[in-house]
Amino acid sequence: MMSRTKCLIFLLATLLSMPVFAQKAKSPKSKTPKADNAYNQANYYKATELYKKCYSKHKNKSDKAVTAFKLGESYRMVSNWKEASGWYEKAVNDGNKDPMATLRYAEALKSTGRYDESIAQYNAYKVLVPDDNRIDAAIQASTAAQGWKDKPTRAVVENASALNTKYFDFSPAKSNSPNGMFFTSSRMEATGGSNDGWYGEKFFDLFTTAMDNNGKWSTPVVIPPPVNSSSSDGASFWDATNNVMYFTRCQKVKGKEGLCRLYKSVFKDAKWGEPEALPFASEDYTTGHPALNADGSVMYFVSDMPGTLGDKDIFMVRWDAAAANWGTPVNLGSAVNTNGTEMYPYVSASGKLYFSSNGHAGMGGLDIFTATEEGGSWGNVTNLRSPMNSPGDDFGIMFDTDMTGFLSSNREGGLGADDIYSFRIPPPIFSVGGRVYDTDTKESIPGATVELFGSDGTSLSVKTGADGMYRYDLKPQVKYKISASYTGYLTKFLEVSTVGIDESKDFVGDFDFPLKSTAKPIELPEIFYDLDKATLRPESKKELDGLIKVLDENPTITIRIESHTDTRATNEYNVDLSKRRAKSVVDYLIKNNVDKDRLTSEGFGETKPVVSDEEIAKMATNEEKEAGHQKNRRTEFNVLSTDFVPKK
Repeated sequence: MMSRTKCLIFLLATLLSMPVFAQKAKSPKSKTPKADNAYNQANYYKATELYKKCYSKHKNKSDKAVTAFKLGESYRMVSNWKEASGWYEKAVNDGNKDPMATLRYAEALKSTGRYDESIAQYNAYKVLVPDDNRIDAAIQASTAAQGWKDKPTRAVVENASALNTKYFDFSPAKSNSPNGMFFTSSRMEATGGSNDGWYGEKFFDLFTTAMDNNGKWSTPVVIPPPVNSSSSDGASFWDATNNVMYFTRCQKVKGKEGLCRLYKSVFKDAKWGEPEALPFASEDYTTGHPALNADGSVMYFVSDMPGTLGDKDIFMVRWDAAAANWGTPVNLGSAVNTNGTEMYPYVSASGKLYFSSNGHAGMGGLDIFTATEEGGSWGNVTNLRSPMNSPGDDFGIMFDTDMTGFLSSNREGGLGADDIYSFRIPPPIFSVGGRVYDTDTKESIPGATVELFGSDGTSLSVKTGADGMYRYDLKPQVKYKISASYTGYLTKFLEVSTVGIDESKDFVGDFDFPLKSTAKPIELPEIFYDLDKATLRPESKKELDGLIKVLDENPTITIRIESHTDTRATNEYNVDLSKRRAKSVVDYLIKNNVDKDRLTSEGFGETKPVVSDEEIAKMATNEEKEAGHQKNRRTEFNVLSTDFVPKK
């Protein structure tokens, strides 16, 4: 929904996508013709000065409202959101009737982190233009951004002040020197002889610097011609395998102001070769922002070539080894690209795509997102959130390790228009804890042994305190098994994994250990048989599969399966039926690989009722009486020994 400055996009065809204030037929004569002309020629720096003079001279409030909006637009084009929001506010307050003034004001408020105020202005615009279906999503994005701001991730982002000036410094990339970096800048050392009217500073050049063993950056040095030229050069990527630097050059080509194309230059014999345009970098559209995957077989770049879904999209192109050249570009698709602008792709060593967008829900201007590839398609687009992103523009990310790197931003507190920031992502912190207690009495079990086994070889053991509690710190990307045991109780296992979890987390609540005492028979409540038969019904098997798990977790116990009936048949019949039922359970366990030497069975018929016939006779309703009989019709297991030696 917002345009970007030339310095950030670095491949906008200058006059192709910007709004203009040229007069239409029969429209009122402009009160700001010189300023409009500067704006329409992309001389935004000059336009702001001229519009300010016009605004101060206007007597009519309506004229002030129109000029204030034009000032807001001029500052928006150079991404000065603080100034833009102030002038949009004046435009609205001075009575500008154009709904776009209200929309721009909402966007500028969002890009300065004033999310509650931006929501109010989005709602005001919605009243003016109720059919604009973008606004609900914009309101939701502002709400989400406030949440991300209030609850930032664990990332630490700091201004890399040694690399920055009061000018534009952005788009860091690894260079051809050890611990080196390329980046783009408009600082005074840039070689261009003139200033770009868009933002009133020098055209961009590529610079190089390197970090010494003490972590100190060398003084940045401009890369000599032929890489840097009198035009803007930057947004690069170094292919270390082939000694090639790919970069973006924006220049006037056949009357096309600001056409940007991808070039390559080979570093050989300690000097840079003459840049060559890539085969798909046509003069009919813009290309830029190169990035390669780990083996250099795929290039990702930004373009508005045919097939683009929005303003600028991210494309990919594969290296054709047979032709020794790049193939045909392919759009990454609608999961990544939107009707807005996507740019500055980067592929990490793990194959994850990073890119910047103002089309996906973000915190303000450009936000940095990730995407993953599955089955040849890109998806799972995720916002990096605060503090990696800010209300301003965040873009041009690179990693130097799995958890550290650099990004570009024009966020509040910087040294210049755009600055380079370092970031580090501390590993997430995980823990697991809970209580060990008696299943029946609910009382804590002090002195229980809780053991932790990790897929990385971790093996730890602790004893619970008087409150039955335990706690372990966990490592990232590890699968764990936890067991709790105590003499006279069945051992129980639980599993927990930190694999694939990026945010710190305490695993609590679901990691208590209710242990079952072996001092008395343990009922299997969900064992069902057909009427007057010993055949196990299908729904019983889930309970028995749970018993198999108990036996696996307690490999040294032997058990006896015990079956009981109610009294509503002869004792002889009931004993025989209960014996057959108990045996059917044993048969099921043996069939499912439980050692038969660990199992015995017994049927007690009606001889050990839980509820006596006298108690049942006193019950008021048939339902209560039937429930009493059901309690007597039960299957249990009794732990006979705890010293069984499993067979190898």
